[in-house]
Amino acid sequence: MTVLYVKGTNLAEKGISKPMIKPFLVSLGILFLLATHYFQHNPGGAGLELSYNAMSWIPFSFAIAFGLLEICRQRVWRYSRLTLALTLCCVLLTLPAFYPNADVGQSLPRLLGLWAGLLFFVGLQQFSFNHKQRQHMLWFVLGAVWIQAVFGWVQFMVLEPGNPIGYDAVANRPYGIFQQPNVMASFLATGLVLSGYLLARIPMYRGKWSWQQCFLLLTPVITLPLLVVLSSRTGWLGAVVSTLLLIPYLRRFAAKAQWRMWLLMIALGLSLSWHINSTSGWSPQENRLSLVSARAMHIPQAANMFLNQPLTGYGYGSFEVSYITQTARWHHDNPDSPAGMAGLDHPHNELVFWAAEGGIIPLLALLAAAGVVLLKIKKAREGTQLALVGLFFPIVLHSQLEYPFYHSLIHWVIFILLIYWVDNLTAKYYRKKMHYILSIRAMVLTVPLLTTGFMATTLYSGAQLTKYETSHPANADYLLRVNNPWAWQNRFEWDLHVTQLQLGITSDNPALIQAFIDWAQHKAKQWPRIALYQNLIAAYKQLGQQELAAQILDEAQYLYPGHTFFIETGQPPPASETETP
Repeated sequence: MTVLYVKGTNLAEKGISKPMIKPFLVSLGILFLLATHYFQHNPGGAGLELSYNAMSWIPFSFAIAFGLLEICRQRVWRYSRLTLALTLCCVLLTLPAFYPNADVGQSLPRLLGLWAGLLFFVGLQQFSFNHKQRQHMLWFVLGAVWIQAVFGWVQFMVLEPGNPIGYDAVANRPYGIFQQPNVMASFLATGLVLSGYLLARIPMYRGKWSWQQCFLLLTPVITLPLLVVLSSRTGWLGAVVSTLLLIPYLRRFAAKAQWRMWLLMIALGLSLSWHINSTSGWSPQENRLSLVSARAMHIPQAANMFLNQPLTGYGYGSFEVSYITQTARWHHDNPDSPAGMAGLDHPHNELVFWAAEGGIIPLLALLAAAGVVLLKIKKAREGTQLALVGLFFPIVLHSQLEYPFYHSLIHWVIFILLIYWVDNLTAKYYRKKMHYILSIRAMVLTVPLLTTGFMATTLYSGAQLTKYETSHPANADYLLRVNNPWAWQNRFEWDLHVTQLQLGITSDNPALIQAFIDWAQHKAKQWPRIALYQNLIAAYKQLGQQELAAQILDEAQYLYPGHTFFIETGQPPPASETETP
């Protein structure tokens, strides 16, 4: 293979008169402006359990396919040094999946999302976008922010209790489509800083304001009041720090009237927040005004897990069971050590999460990836570096305090887009001729087809499970219609086996009760939830096996000291036990 060096991004693609830029941008437009905002009743949770994520994967897979197809059409792979560095980091992040203590099935969705992000980055690099086309992608992000902001205003100002979408109008924290206030907050904060960044890139002609500039100036007015009422400390900090990082960039590159007007719009947005506070009686919750948080307990606990096994970690896909077991052991040895948090399947810190499960190698890989991106930012034009850091800050901060990339695919896509944007500003691209592209052609076909089929059945199965869980009395026919149990493994298995337990109890059928026990004993090794132990204890008592029931009760109280276990069957576990808004 021949490697050619090419500087810059305005490369005329030889042999291809019309690259597939338009289909690629259309797929991104559908992702940001349509799929991300898809609503469907769901039982809550994260990942594909949230319907907008499943829907977003469909156009995202097409964007990846168009990028790969461009490699096939040109028989050339365009890449930069950052591509190679990030690829190496992804390889290192994947390596612990082959450790003996890894649960590949549980960690596979995360690894697929990781590599999908890399393929999307590679796909972006295959196109020689002009300046206008590159900015289109940032405008897609801002368009999505506006759609969610309008949705948030409708939730906050219009919806009443008992509304059709199930929005909690009593707590009234307008989370948009995301169903989690902090995810909405980091999304809005990203849009806020992006509006100022784009404003500086649009010159003023003869002192006249264009509609794009007016759109950007109104963004702080529509987003800031929502950020205030969301009562998200993560969002507040992200917005404040990002704005401060952006101001030097605005003062240097934007017209004086532009940056002064943008700051005035920020003041107007804050004034509108004060007006809402004074007229509606709204005020932030007291616990939102302090730094007290459960994170102060479980993030250090997870960090200590890494220090306890720094080389190999506890195994990919095993965080929840390892965390609750290890913290219980520490608490048993030293009662002053706090017990673990129930249902915690992520420590709310991305670095600690990968380190606790995979040890030192994934931690170094993540730090190296951050380092190479920061080096690219350092090479950017003088005066722009702080602004580029500001673009990343809300999402990066959120990833260290929660897990936005699991709650929202669009956060992950925006993060990759920003990395590409930074790389493109200083890119020195290389071209490698590709003589064997059959495997890439196969991916072009299979990636969107398999993704679309899987996500369509995920949405359908989720709708059936929701109908089952909300039907009174429960209609088991909905469970029989689930055609994708893999995407809903925990929820589907829970509904199925608890139904089995209930039927066994009401019909006095020991075989059905024993079947639940067999499943629950195995499931507890991967998914040690309080509700699972409660029903397991009840099942043993129903069979008259008091000694075994007592053993399970002892185990449950060991893992969850201080929790009072009551014997009640058929209650589904909370959908979002691990959220710390």
